[in-house]
Amino acid sequence: MTETTDSIALVADVVVHAPSSVRRHDGVFSYRVPLHLRDLIAVGHLVWVPLRQQQVQGVIVDLQQRPANGLRDLIDLVDPELSIPPLTIALAHWVAQTYYTSLAAVLDLCLPPGTVQQAVSTWRATSDGLRYELGGLPERERAILFYLRRHGEQSELDLRAALRGSDADLRAAYRALAERGLITRGTRIDPPRVRPRREQVAQLAVLDWENALGELRRAPRQAAALRWLAEQGEAQPLAALRRATGLDLAGVRALERRGFIALFEREVYRDPLVSLTPPPDTPPPLTAAQREAYETIVTTLETGDGGRFLLHGITGSGKTEIYLRLIARALRLGRQALVLAPEIALTAQLVRRFAARFGSQLAVLHSGLSDGERYDAWRRLRRGEARLAIGARSALFAPLPELGLVIVDEEHEPSYKSDSAPRYHARDAALQLAELGGITVVLGSATPSVESFYAARAGRLHLLQLPERIGGQIGVDGLVHTRPLPLPPVRIVDMRRELQQGNNSIFSTVLQQALAQTLARGQQALLFLNRRGAASFVFCRDCGYVAHCARCTAPLTVHYDQESGEAGVSANILICHSCGQRAIAPVICPQCLSRRIRVLGAGTQRVAEAVRELFPHARVARWDRDSATGKDAHGKLLEAMLARQIDVLVGTQMIAKGLDLPLVALVGVILADTGLHLPDFRSGERTFQLLTQVAGRAGRRSERAQVIIQTYQPDHYALQAAREHDYQAFYREEIAFRRALAYPPFGRLIRFVISSSSETTCRKQAERLATDLQRYIGERDLAGWRLIGPAPAFFRRQRGRWRWHVLLRVPADSTTRAIHAALDALGPLPGWIIDIDPVQVL
Repeated sequence: MTETTDSIALVADVVVHAPSSVRRHDGVFSYRVPLHLRDLIAVGHLVWVPLRQQQVQGVIVDLQQRPANGLRDLIDLVDPELSIPPLTIALAHWVAQTYYTSLAAVLDLCLPPGTVQQAVSTWRATSDGLRYELGGLPERERAILFYLRRHGEQSELDLRAALRGSDADLRAAYRALAERGLITRGTRIDPPRVRPRREQVAQLAVLDWENALGELRRAPRQAAALRWLAEQGEAQPLAALRRATGLDLAGVRALERRGFIALFEREVYRDPLVSLTPPPDTPPPLTAAQREAYETIVTTLETGDGGRFLLHGITGSGKTEIYLRLIARALRLGRQALVLAPEIALTAQLVRRFAARFGSQLAVLHSGLSDGERYDAWRRLRRGEARLAIGARSALFAPLPELGLVIVDEEHEPSYKSDSAPRYHARDAALQLAELGGITVVLGSATPSVESFYAARAGRLHLLQLPERIGGQIGVDGLVHTRPLPLPPVRIVDMRRELQQGNNSIFSTVLQQALAQTLARGQQALLFLNRRGAASFVFCRDCGYVAHCARCTAPLTVHYDQESGEAGVSANILICHSCGQRAIAPVICPQCLSRRIRVLGAGTQRVAEAVRELFPHARVARWDRDSATGKDAHGKLLEAMLARQIDVLVGTQMIAKGLDLPLVALVGVILADTGLHLPDFRSGERTFQLLTQVAGRAGRRSERAQVIIQTYQPDHYALQAAREHDYQAFYREEIAFRRALAYPPFGRLIRFVISSSSETTCRKQAERLATDLQRYIGERDLAGWRLIGPAPAFFRRQRGRWRWHVLLRVPADSTTRAIHAALDALGPLPGWIIDIDPVQVL
């Protein structure tokens, strides 16, 4: 029975992958599902649909029986296995709404890499065109027809590359030739960039293979191949068979013809863990605090009601062991689990520990893998063959149809917020899963974000605490026993006094002596440099004065004549990046009149060279984004540290985050001030978190460890709290500062960033937007809405383009609808970046 177009039919709402999708309707188009696809189609499938004159791919986000009047038919499924689970579709909707971004862009994160295909328009000569006299055509049409006759069917892109002329001229010529019946339009679908890998396999096809050997007396290599296959006991890759026995392809075919072996193809997963051999893992007994935390969380896991937990455990308190046990329980309950880590460097060590417990049930997802490896991991998870996924931010969108547990390790890390569209925060999106699907979500950190700890104090998260560092050792009974360990003592060194005593080195006397002692004992040292960005502020090396804005107290930022903005070039002005106020860079300190007023700046390379000069025999390595390049760079550095092939490791934030390095006895912070005075309201929080985290790398197996922090601001509350390992003291100071200025969690921020090749154009656009926003606020008398700026961005010029930004601060209880109404009222903002709830305003 044929349906009429005005009858009730199954209608699919599809989010298409096409530039024509606009935010007004999120690129959602409706199509009628043909009868032959009704039993095959489901929400989440990737499908082909018509859009104008093209075929495009899209994801089905809804299926309903409703009138289909005027709707075009959906064309086909792309691949029945390419299906996004319903929970992930729901999460994508939430992300698109919350962060004012395209649903299509979010759904792109939900698909494996390299699978989206393009259907391109092509032209080919007809039979008449192949016979037509070319001399009777205008020059442009003659060139096109001649090229098609010579090269066969071509896409418009291919023709544009081969033939000169504008797109408009070429399209006019195509139409003219088509009207003459000399060429006809077609469609070519490019193959997916990534596909399953397959290999040929040989399998023994006879039960009595020993008798078969008797028939192969005159073919010794074939006999050897048959015997080798029998010894293996199961099907083997054909390449391995030929390599082991020296049999050529003709011999393989001969064995197949005689019915001795069977050849077939099978899929082979590209496994990044294939060479990983984790050490044996013996679970240690839980402490009383660990057991209480585990039992509290596991209750919600078993009931399936969902729960939102903040696990606040000091460094070395055994958070990872709780993660491992929760995952094991989730797997026993038939659920899947997801672990998020902030960076690839952390992922490498987590994978080692988790692989030791869960083996082949583990799949890894992060940008350091090849597209093929990520594609295979995606399919294993979607099929349920892998039950545990570990990855960075985007792993949140992995296809886990039976998800029961999500763990966000180091939840405070800013890298969980995407700095490119869609600008979502993975931690906040993970928490939303607790409401969407009854998922148990655990946020873990030794230094929770202020927002998370405030939410826990307010009862929106269940706070669990591990206040004691623990160590483990094998007892005489052969079992692992835990014992309490003290946190390493932290010493703050005032670099102003070092200068007064004539020490101009980047190392204080105390740190030099500690390094010498550590190396003499055969122990390892970490030297940490917080280099978040370029040289950032002017300070006095005698009294510690930092140039601040008189209007808003933010540090004034140095701007340089050269585009690079590197330390060492002449500074001309200081700018406040909150209000735009400018000042002349001082040449003498206005506080103590010293001429030793400098731009702060140092790098890991300089620090590493200084260590080599002081200790020529020390094995020194760097761990930062410049040195840790390549697919396995982080894993190799980690292995080298664990194998004691490195004595001193110099690094940036990568070495401060959750690494378990048992032989590190000294941590030195070269300069704590670098991030302390960045023009960002989170600068104090970031500094405290980094110092506390990097201090936690020391003394994780023994009590003879120390931490030395060098600074020109020894009295800053963030440094004092880090010295005492006192999160509560830091939180009290920080939350008071946030409350006074209505910064998160007492307000929300929306950041607008514009860039242009002209600074004047950039400034005018920022001023125009600020005027429009101020008018919107004033017309509606919006209480608590405040504009900050416009002002130049901290990184004022990037890649030849000037950058200005505007900040809109709104009350903490502002709804998504209210924020969307304001953004919609501004109209389209081409060229603007809109970042809702930014984690930094640089």
